[in-house]
Amino acid sequence: MPRRRMVPISEEIVDEALKIGERIGIPYLVLIERILSSVLKIMRYKDNVLDVLSALDALDDIKRLGGIIMPISILNQFLNSGDTKFIEDLCREYTKIGIWFGELSRLKRATTLEEFKRAISLWLPISSIDVTLDGDEYKIIIGFVGYSREIVNIGKCIIEGLVQGYNLKASEISIRDVFIVVKVRGFVQE
Repeated sequence: MPRRRMVPISEEIVDEALKIGERIGIPYLVLIERILSSVLKIMRYKDNVLDVLSALDALDDIKRLGGIIMPISILNQFLNSGDTKFIEDLCREYTKIGIWFGELSRLKRATTLEEFKRAISLWLPISSIDVTLDGDEYKIIIGFVGYSREIVNIGKCIIEGLVQGYNLKASEISIRDVFIVVKVRGFVQE
């Protein structure tokens, strides 16, 4: 006979589970048990499942906003074609979609440093990200070692959009060789 334990769950979570359970047509207790069962199975081998779930939600947001993932070799071909109008249009679109993504993420998830880093790594998976605290600002260095100047320029457009969308205050967004340097503040404490 299985042991039963009472687990206190906040009313907000129960209310949300009730709404979702009704919408998808299963009792909320079954929903909660399925969620826990699935997450715990994954966490046996991968303890960062909560970060993975946030990343999946963010990827779904990118898809809904019209963003696509493009092979870096094809993007490089486009950028190296010399078509400056195409590059300017692409930069403008990336900035706009970065703003939309940041605004949506800010509403769904808190604007933390980790959330911002996750967004950068989703939009710029070829980059490396290093963060230091510089006074009351975070200095974020996004590296593109081995990639063209055009890729770095497009990355800067994405970063500018994300900073604006997340409603952060940037004192610097600059390109230094194959690096984007961002000095920013305005994150909520984790």
